[in-house]
Amino acid sequence: MAQVSPEENDFFDQPDNSSIPERIGKAITSLLLRAGLSTVKFTAALLLWIYRTIMLIAAELLDIAKGLGRVLMWLFHDLTHSLRKRHQKNKELQKAVAKAKKEDDRRTYFSAIARFITSYLFGEGGICYTAFNYIMPIVSFAFLLGVIRYGLGLEYGISVEFNGKDVGIISEESDFDRAEHEALQRINYSGENNIEASANFSLKIISENDRILTSEQLANKMLEASDEELAEAYGIYIDGEFIGAVTEKEPVEEALDKRLLEYHPDGNVKDITYQNKIEYSKGIYLASSLVDTQETIKKLTSSVSKRVVYIAKPGDTAVTVCQKYNMDIGDFRSLNPLFADSVQPGQMLNVKETESYLPIQYVLEYESLSLLKYETVEVETSALNVGSRQVLVSGSNGEKRTTYEITYVDGIERARKIISSQVTREPVVEEVGIGIYSAHPDSKDTILTGSGQFGWPVNGGYVSDPYMSDRNHKGLDIAAPGGTEIYAAADGVVIAAGWNSGGYGNVVQIAHDDGYQTVYGHMSSVLVTADQEVRRGQLIGLVGTTGNSTGNHCHFEVRHLGVCKNPANYLNTTDFALSDKKKEDEN
Repeated sequence: MAQVSPEENDFFDQPDNSSIPERIGKAITSLLLRAGLSTVKFTAALLLWIYRTIMLIAAELLDIAKGLGRVLMWLFHDLTHSLRKRHQKNKELQKAVAKAKKEDDRRTYFSAIARFITSYLFGEGGICYTAFNYIMPIVSFAFLLGVIRYGLGLEYGISVEFNGKDVGIISEESDFDRAEHEALQRINYSGENNIEASANFSLKIISENDRILTSEQLANKMLEASDEELAEAYGIYIDGEFIGAVTEKEPVEEALDKRLLEYHPDGNVKDITYQNKIEYSKGIYLASSLVDTQETIKKLTSSVSKRVVYIAKPGDTAVTVCQKYNMDIGDFRSLNPLFADSVQPGQMLNVKETESYLPIQYVLEYESLSLLKYETVEVETSALNVGSRQVLVSGSNGEKRTTYEITYVDGIERARKIISSQVTREPVVEEVGIGIYSAHPDSKDTILTGSGQFGWPVNGGYVSDPYMSDRNHKGLDIAAPGGTEIYAAADGVVIAAGWNSGGYGNVVQIAHDDGYQTVYGHMSSVLVTADQEVRRGQLIGLVGTTGNSTGNHCHFEVRHLGVCKNPANYLNTTDFALSDKKKEDEN
């Protein structure tokens, strides 16, 4: 905090008889003065700290530079010591030569020259000495690189000594593990295991005459190194497992190929093979591991039939289950007398499963045609009266063609995958209309049983004058209070809207499909215009008594190809009557 001098204290402590504003001004001035003094002192302290920090860093850098300079001077002095020593020695020898020359003593002179030359060439720091010190490390390094390069260019192998005998060279130790496994398979098959697999390994440089052995070749060498009776034969391996050796493999191959050729499953079959991998390896085998060729063929082509339990799935039938297990329907019924006629999901069924020593696997391409069931949706429509339902669009099922690849093993399905699927016919959604058209007569006694092609056009009212009546009436008069809503009786296009001088007053005329037209006369207001498209139930005007009229009503006509028809034949109000009756019964 800033300190205040005694003079300043005296200034602030003097009695003050000033007014309140003056006192406030003095107080503010005093605070600003103290704040200014504090700021100045803080800034000065900060600048001083920065200066001292810079000077400290500069001093440290200077010390580092001095130390580095001393190290460089020491290195220079040490590196040039021999040169300076050699230079001093040369000066001494030169003085000795000059002195001998002055003395005019030829023997001493030549002796001094000889010492100078000898020291210059072979002495410490001389040319030969210096050259030796610089050249020898380079020569040694070059020799070392040559040795390394030569060593890297050599090819190494692992020499195997088995039961005291050198059997050959392999590239890696895992080859011996595979060879040992192979040899033990051949031995264990015969039931004899008199060979002790003890081996020693050593690293060896491979020459041009050396040959790297494979694991199979090494196995042969290991067996040859034993004292057992051996024979050259073809080992038969099923999925890598040794099952015996035969002297000739051709009969075995022919028998297995013939079995595949004689296998004729139904359908579009491809890729008929054995499920297991069959391999033949020519080599050295124990004589006791040789098996009869015909017995081997009989073993490899054998199969057994066994009974297993199958749990029925949804959609299964006796026929489909027989197809899955390649069974005869008669065998299925004899095994399942209780379920021979009907199969339910979850039932445990007895089936026969053929199991071969070498199962035959094939892929069947199968195409199926399935139905795509159509959906039903409900849509609200003003084309129907409230309470009525009607199919607007009939639904139809679609069709999908699916191609499968089914994998069979011994005639039994083991896997299935879809390779293509195409919808050949899209299903048609069925639309059921739910009526929302609510205009109907006020009186439940007004029941019209026409086709329902057109809707009741007034929001209420009753029939005040029927079609024709006693005055050749061309329409149906529906009496209702003035201003009652008038609706379009069906979808269509307005072909006339406005005043009619022929007695209809304000009139609207709508054209519908199939040559039908409807006419709405004596309106108090027309709410549509010509060429306007309207929907059934859309507001088109208000009831009035314009034109040749004696009271508020809507004159409603139905025309077909220009000929007036009885509107009652096209109106149906039974839905409303039934709906009102249902409400009364509920109440």
